[in-house]
This record gives sequence, C-alpha cells and structure tokens, in this order.
Amino acid sequence: MLARVARTVVVIALLGLVVTLALAFRRDPHDIKTGTIGKPAPAFTLQRLDGSGEVALADLSGKVVIVNFFASWCLPCTQENPALVRVYERYRGSDVVLLGVNLQESRENGLAYVQRMGMSWVTLADDDGRVVLSYGVFGPPETFFIGRDGIIEGRHIGPIDEATLVKAIEELRGQASSR
Repeated sequence: MLARVARTVVVIALLGLVVTLALAFRRDPHDIKTGTIGKPAPAFTLQRLDGSGEVALADLSGKVVIVNFFASWCLPCTQENPALVRVYERYRGSDVVLLGVNLQESRENGLAYVQRMGMSWVTLADDDGRVVLSYGVFGPPETFFIGRDGIIEGRHIGPIDEATLVKAIEELRGQASSR
C-alpha cells in the first residue's frame, strides 16, 4: 500500500513538472518584456575595439542606430553574424548605423573575432560592463533598435535574422516621414 502511494506521488510530481516545463517553453524568449522599450537609450561613449578612437551614442542623434551586443565565445552570435553582415552592406552609407558592442572578454579576443567574421561596422569595447548593465542585457546576442530621437523602439534577445533586422530598420526609417 505504501509503495502504491509513493508511486502515485512520484507520478503526480512528474506530471506537474512536465506541465510546468511545457508552459515555460511555450513562451518565446525573444518576447521577454523589459523596461527599456519606449525609453531614452542610455548614453555611452566607448573605445573602438581596434583602439582607433571613441564613439559616443550622442554623436549619432538623428540616425537610426542598431546596437548589437556580442562576444566571440557566443555560438548564437556566430550564427547571427551572416545576417548582420548582409544588413550592414545593405544600409552602409545610409542613415542607419550598426554598432557592435563586445562584452565579457579581452579586446584581443574580440578583435580577432571581428576580423575572422568580417565585421566591418564599428565595434566597441565595453571593458567595464557599464553599457551592458545600463541596457539590461541578459546575455549575448541582444540587439537594440534606437530611433532618430534616441528612444529605444525595439529589442531582440537571442540571434536575429535578416528579415527581422530589415523590418525593424524600415519601421524606424518610416517613422521620420510619418511625423
């Protein structure tokens, strides 16, 4: 009798765990709601990863800015990189600026990754992690879409694809003409 009760308790516990996990995994992690959307993008000035100077977000006012947080040890970053390369080439020289912010590693590793992956857009070093914290980054890759007015209009957690990038960029570019 005791063994039967124990089996029943174990079965019920396992069913509860399965239901909990099923509900948790139904949710798309890219849809995590955060407090950054609709707020001014945290200001920053960072050194270029290659040491060739600084970039201040404030200097990009009036442009559509895409900020992608990445790291060389991040497999999903490597997976999303071809989409970033294609989108960068598409918008190069336009009113769209792509910034890569390298986090949680040495500049040497970050720079080697940038060169190996063919990342020709501006890449920055967040040496002390302040920018990562100010944006509330959970972990790489994460991409933020900042409008011409400096407001964060979108955030994508995890690897991003070309269609998602283009759609978000075109929506931001269209905001200026509709205002």
